[in-house]
Amino acid sequence: MKKITGLIIMIMVLANFPSAAQQDEKARGILDKLAGQTTAAPSIFVDFTILMSSQRDEISEEFEGKITIKDNKYRLSIMGTEIWFDGSSMYTYLPDVNEVIISDPDEDGGLMSNPTELFSIYHEEFRYRLQGEITRNGKRLYEIDLHPLDLNQNFHTVKLFIEHEKYFIHSAVIAGKDNNRYTLVVNDYDNTRQVPDSYFVFDKTDYPGLEVIDMRW
Repeated sequence: MKKITGLIIMIMVLANFPSAAQQDEKARGILDKLAGQTTAAPSIFVDFTILMSSQRDEISEEFEGKITIKDNKYRLSIMGTEIWFDGSSMYTYLPDVNEVIISDPDEDGGLMSNPTELFSIYHEEFRYRLQGEITRNGKRLYEIDLHPLDLNQNFHTVKLFIEHEKYFIHSAVIAGKDNNRYTLVVNDYDNTRQVPDSYFVFDKTDYPGLEVIDMRW
């Protein structure tokens, strides 16, 4: 669950890192416009489909989900689970057992599992290159490949497909070093919503009989 959560958030904020020297200038211009759409928004809402596949294990799984992001907070619904991150603590609600698990961000979990690190990913450096343009379902898309300079990351390639006119993310693929591939397709995107901070705060009074498991130190 943490890996899936990290993947989704990373894709949503990936384009906000500062450009390094000697990069592909065409790709940089596209990413700058994508970043402008993201940083200027009061919040970001995304309805998405995510596919996890592994050729080695012959596994293919598909999930539907929704996420709202505002500053360093988010609220995510996926796989029958709802997650609140209020900027300091994560609340994972399991409706089948009416249980919430409260935890701190994983300081050692790496890029795919640490929300704090994910929201500051723009401090990382990547090599990026525009591979060209493609047409998918009638939409013109830019295809950009990114590779982290930090070889300790647990992925080696991110492929972004960005809408030609709106500069929104259409889809993204992350190739992990574990031979798993994660594909995210954006079904709906809205960067105009005014969302109060209270939306990202878990309120246990809404869940009578709730069992609380607090794993924070």
